[in-house]
Amino acid sequence: MAGWCTAPRVVVSRNGEPLITLRCDGERPDVAATGVAADAGVGFQAALRLTSGDIVRVTSEGGWPLRHSPWCYLAEQDREGLPAAVAWHHPEYADIAALHRRVPFVRFRPLFGRLGQVSAVLLVCAGEKRPRVARLAVPRREARRLTRLHHELLEPAGVACAGLREVLACQALGSEPLGVGRRRVLVFDVAAGTPLDQYGAGWENWLPAVANELSRLVALGATQGRWRRWRLAGSKPSLMGRLLREALGDALRLRDGVSESRFLGWLVMTLLRLPRVLSHGDLHRENVMVDAATGGITLIDWDRAGYLPLGFDLALLMRGLPGEKAERLTGGSRAQRLGVVGFSYLFQRLDRPGFVGSQQARALQRRCRELAGALSTQAE
Repeated sequence: MAGWCTAPRVVVSRNGEPLITLRCDGERPDVAATGVAADAGVGFQAALRLTSGDIVRVTSEGGWPLRHSPWCYLAEQDREGLPAAVAWHHPEYADIAALHRRVPFVRFRPLFGRLGQVSAVLLVCAGEKRPRVARLAVPRREARRLTRLHHELLEPAGVACAGLREVLACQALGSEPLGVGRRRVLVFDVAAGTPLDQYGAGWENWLPAVANELSRLVALGATQGRWRRWRLAGSKPSLMGRLLREALGDALRLRDGVSESRFLGWLVMTLLRLPRVLSHGDLHRENVMVDAATGGITLIDWDRAGYLPLGFDLALLMRGLPGEKAERLTGGSRAQRLGVVGFSYLFQRLDRPGFVGSQQARALQRRCRELAGALSTQAE
């Protein structure tokens, strides 16, 4: 196991039990070259003894999970999924074992949510060519919202999303209920292909296909009335809202960077005035499935769908790219480019130490003001 972290140390655990604390001082020139870390001494590495199905988590000493953590170790014979019997004996798979009563699967693979819990499971059922994905313990109100979103909007309009098969209520094996009362299990078709995040060099070649789907989504949202907007309100907090709140908080707290403080306040208000369009809301590259064989894409995990400022989805998808490259790849209207450049600036403030005050930051600030000025002139 190997990775990197800008924190001094990380904690490695197996199936919820801490195993070892590692120092992050190994040389990772590839990380330093991206500008994410100030120097190359951020790597860590360790040898672990694991059994197929073990869940490995890596967190900072403060408890924050690293990107791509946790992950499930699968032995070679289990690459297509763990035998169903494993669920009955594993400390973290009780909910998956309970699901077997309603969906008699033969193999499974756990999938993890943003906080590192097992939030979904890939199911392989006997006699079926295509596997399914089951979302676990979805609040009843959220299940209704997602059902409406898929069956009334996305699927009829032909938006590239995984089909929602059914909604289940199940009883867990233990004392905690799964899918009972206010909880449900949502069963989806599996999206073909590989996550865009794992596609490697050249992933940007798929951006036009994603942009086409987002354009379809914008057009779909423009046809919906106010009642549709209300019914699309989800229970999960908006990533966009959190990003803007953090930026506004920084603007109020900054003492030494008066110009940065003023710019942040101006940028937040400018982005909030952009047109609101129907958006995926969580379009990072792991939520874009690419089928290289057919040339098709599928957008998955629509929990945060809603009406957000134009450009947010694309900025999140291109997170990590320099702002000027993100704008060049975006194209489109000035409003869309302003959204992409503005949100890219906010993402880079979070992701890159030393970004604030850098030449690139100043260039992006200038570009934001240029695009906003052009929009004002156009409006007049």
